Amino acid sequence: MTEREGILQLQQVFGINPIFSRVIFSMVKKDNLLEDASKIIAERPKPFVKWVGGKRQLLKQFKELGLYPPEGFDPIKSTYHEPFVDGGAVFLDLLPQKAVLSDLNLELITTYNVIKNNVDKLIKSLKTYRYDRDFFLGVRSQNTKKLSDIKIASRFIYLNRTCFNGLYRVNSKGEFNVPFGKYTNPLICDENNLRKISKALKNVKIYFDLSCYVANNASSFS
Repeated sequence: MTEREGILQLQQVFGINPIFSRVIFSMVKKDNLLEDASKIIAERPKPFVKWVGGKRQLLKQFKELGLYPPEGFDPIKSTYHEPFVDGGAVFLDLLPQKAVLSDLNLELITTYNVIKNNVDKLIKSLKTYRYDRDFFLGVRSQNTKKLSDIKIASRFIYLNRTCFNGLYRVNSKGEFNVPFGKYTNPLICDENNLRKISKALKNVKIYFDLSCYVANNASSFS
């Protein structure tokens, strides 16, 4: 079986995009392609937060229009860049081996870095939170400037999972002000998925504002 044939087979059987198919093909034993691929796909992470205005809902439309995924991108050798990562739907759909992710939301980027580098402490922190209106309001009122990165990340995920409609909104003072949401039993700590994302971020550089990356890697752009 050639690489092209294997990638096409993976696309047809599992309905995945050609870039992710190529990543999988590079990882599996070719004489056990579908079984090994099925195990990898089962461990595929999903976005850890809801993100209003995110790109997840648009991926199907982009595919139908032939705009996605980027033609000719090599997920093994090339580096994927996403300047407005949001919830990470595109990155997690492609799962390239090398990537640079950035965003202008400092709490979001802090959370990505904590998931990458301190997922155990994050999980431990998240398990202390509970779904309760008064508890929610207390967490919402916290000053993030006085919190550790672990607490910023766990607070960010908690508020996203328990606030109204998963919105992220702040007032003129930069304070989170979305009201308490009404859910039956929201999953505050998705431990399994957080560990999967941490693994996926292993070789990923994560920056607050892409200009930070450009400044640190000027020679790469000359």
